[in-house]
Amino acid sequence: MGLISSILLAPFTGPWDGTMWTLDKVRRAVEEELTDDTEVKEDLMRLQLELEAGDIDDDEYLVREGAIMERLREVRRWREQLGMSVGGGPVRVSRDDEER
Repeated sequence: MGLISSILLAPFTGPWDGTMWTLDKVRRAVEEELTDDTEVKEDLMRLQLELEAGDIDDDEYLVREGAIMERLREVRRWREQLGMSVGGGPVRVSRDDEER
């Protein structure tokens, strides 16, 4: 499409192009939110610090660690579904290893 036809059709194609641009920005923001594991890793680090400081016992640590690791697994599942790289191997909670 040439420049003149783009200018003449702008009143008709402009709203569509603007809508598609906005939806693309929203999609990117959602993907970034679903695949960002920074907050999950920070939560795990805080939990480990609480354990080392003696604020929580081992049993509470294991329960909360399991929930955090499940969140990390969810982030990695989203990364795999969206075709992004996934570092490391499978995430396992220590309880899972004891059952085997």
